[in-house]
Formats: sequence, C-alpha cells, structure tokens
Amino acid sequence: MKDFMEPESVALIGISRKTGPGSFNIMENMIGFGFRGRIYPVNPNMREILGRKAYPNIREVKEPVDLAVISTPRETTLGILSDCVAAGVKAAIVVNQGFADADDYGKSLQREMSKIAKRDGMRILGPNTLGVINNYNGFTTSFMPITKEEVPIGLICQSGIFFVGAREFSRHIGKGIDIGNGCDIGFCEALSYLGEDPAIRLIAIHMEGLNQGREFLRLAERITSQKAVIVHKTGSSERGAAAAISHSGSMAGNYQVTRAALEQAGVTVLDEDGEMTHAVKTLLHLPPMKGNRVAVITFSGAAGIMITDALDRYGLSLATLSPKTVETVARLSPKWMPLGNPLDIWPAVMLNGPDKAYAMALRAVLKDPHVDGVICVAIGPKVPDYEFLDVSDALKEVAEDLPDKPIAVWLYGPNPEEIGMRFESTKRIMVYPTLEIASWSLSLLRDRHQTHNSATSSR
Repeated sequence: MKDFMEPESVALIGISRKTGPGSFNIMENMIGFGFRGRIYPVNPNMREILGRKAYPNIREVKEPVDLAVISTPRETTLGILSDCVAAGVKAAIVVNQGFADADDYGKSLQREMSKIAKRDGMRILGPNTLGVINNYNGFTTSFMPITKEEVPIGLICQSGIFFVGAREFSRHIGKGIDIGNGCDIGFCEALSYLGEDPAIRLIAIHMEGLNQGREFLRLAERITSQKAVIVHKTGSSERGAAAAISHSGSMAGNYQVTRAALEQAGVTVLDEDGEMTHAVKTLLHLPPMKGNRVAVITFSGAAGIMITDALDRYGLSLATLSPKTVETVARLSPKWMPLGNPLDIWPAVMLNGPDKAYAMALRAVLKDPHVDGVICVAIGPKVPDYEFLDVSDALKEVAEDLPDKPIAVWLYGPNPEEIGMRFESTKRIMVYPTLEIASWSLSLLRDRHQTHNSATSSR
C-alpha cells in the first residue's frame, strides 16, 4: 500500500490538457495539495502540461515510476496496464467508471484487470475511484477538491462522495483509500495498512459489499483490539443490495449475517445516514465507558425524564448516586429540593450561579465510584447578552481535572451551535443534537471498552 499512499514518483496517464477551475486536472490538484515527488504527465497529444514534459506513453518515461493513475476510456485500460507492467510500474489506480458497475463488456474488462494483477504482480486500485488521500505527506490522486487536514482518522470507502463530503461522513480524513469496484486492492489491504499506521487512531469505513469476508473479519478482530473501527454498511435492503451491484459491482450479501459477524469482530456497525459523524467524534475523543451507569445533570427536570427512556434503549441505566455526591449538591440547593438521578440543579443555579453549581455537581458525579459516564443538559444562550448562562468553560475545567469518564452534552436554547463549539474546543466534552444520540454515543463507548477488555483477556 505504500506505493499508493507514499509514492515518490507518479505517472498521470490520460491527464487533461485543460487547467484552471472546472478542468478536473489531477496534476493541478496534486500539486496544489502539496505533493513534492516526481510527476510524469502522459498524453500523446501534448508536449507539455503545467510546465512539465508530457510523454506519449508510459514506456517513454524511462525513469522509475511507483504509481500510475489512469484516466482514459475503458477500452484502452487493459493495454495501458500491460504497458505499465512492461515499464516496471509497481501500482496503478484506474479512475474511470464503466467496468463491473456497468454492462457485460465492462465486467469482462474488470475480470481481465484482476488477472493482470494476479499474473504480473502489479497492484491495482479501482476502477471507479478517486484513489487516495494522504494528508501526512500532502498526496492525493483525487481530481475533486479535498480538504487538507492532518488528523488521526483513516477512511476506507467505495465512493468518492466520502472524500468530497468527508465533513458529513467521517468529519475529517487523515488518510483515505477509495477502493471503488475493488478489482484487486480491497478492504483487507486498506484495513491492514491503516491498522498498522501509528498516525491513525480510528478507522471509518463505507461498505457496500464484502468479498473477502473471513480474511477481513480476522483482520478486524486484531485491529479493533488496538483502535476503533466503524463501518457504515449500506445495501441492507433488497433494493439497496441491487443498487450496490450497479454502483460498484459489489455483492452485498446477507445484511444481518454480515452485521453480526462484524460486531463479533469488535467493529461498530452503523445503519443510518448521519450516525458516522457522531460515532467518529465520540470514539476518537472520549474515554471508554467502563460500565452501564450514567449520571444525568440537568437544568430541566423534564429533560431528565426524557433521557431515561433513551438510556434504556441502549442498555444503559441511571446510576445510583452515592450519599456523598447527593450531599455535595444538597449543600448548594434549597432544603426542600429532593435530589437523585437525574440530578436537577436549577434550584442550586438560582442560589449559586450557573458556573459554580454546575461545576460542583459535575465534579461530584465524576468522582462517584457508582458512575461510569455523564450526560449534561445545559443552555445554549445568545451571547454576549446571556453569557452568564454559558457553562462551557466551567465544565471544561472540570473535565480536564477528571478525564477518565466520558461527558456528553445536550444543549437547548437559541444558540447551541456556537456554545457547542466552545464545549468541544478542548475535545474533553462532546456535544450532541439530541438526548437520544447522546445516550447512543455513550453506549458506543461502553461497547468499545468491552471489546478492548475481551481482546486483552484473550491474549
């Protein structure tokens, strides 16, 4: 995989002569992204592209080439791959569509591509792919605009939409591999590379079908003992499975069987669009949750009641707070105020102010040995007029002092976005759009702890 992710020299075959906005010129994108290696544009109709000598074909380059990126009509692909083999190219990315995702002729072309990889030893990524992203060395083969950010998130996908729309899926990409139709390089090779990469702490996967099932599951079980692996498995319905075949040529298989096997291997499996962003930030930033017991601190008694049902749906329970914890909050509250879990601190806020009351309550429940995780309900006020209702700084300070238990926050009020960014600025506290998602996110941390413990005990 290093030839794909860390090449020193790249040949761009079929590169467009056009440059500038709307040209989709891979070389222009590659240079702008920060690649400092050697680039050899291959286009028989051009003598020069972007100030670099152009070659009529790959055999004319006469220099070592680690990676070839092929963007030509499908009818020419097999011949170009054979030329790459003859030129000693180690790896190739086939960008274009029209193979197993298309008609019978396209399927036959892809079968021949697989034969070339097996027979001649050159590894092939794709077809139907944007290729790779490596923000750690400034390299990409995408012809679409990609955000550059060095983050410990690895992405494996079967569609370029997850490169371009990373913020809606995995939030960020440190290193990304779009396997496309997967004629040769597949989930196993990509997962092995990212799993062994010390820069990557979490791996997010978009999966339509899994053709290397047993090998992938054995690999996933080993990797999940060290870092979180999240899979968004699409194609769960009959129509969805048919769509997966037409998109990437993937056989979706029996969804329930695949899901159960992935979960048994320690993988976090997601069903719904939008879950990935919450799962990524939860598992990347918050500590594991060592049990099912949750303390709820709230400005609103009604919110405390709402959250009880959500916790139950995810196998979590309200913690029985210790007498010491209750006594700490009681000292801040009116004598008439009954206290338990959920812990309604609004009367304490009225007597002591938001920062003091909330910080003392959070510190008490985090120190409570009967508590494994905390959900905080707070206000997202308009600022600066109601700045005094923003408790983000006070709670972040407590979280820095007591970092061993996860803290999830749900904000209500007119300004949850801005106040939410304040809460998340130190990555010690994560904010969620609903109480349901906050509860579900804590269950992911509970499951992650169980997976890690199980792997440790089996060694």
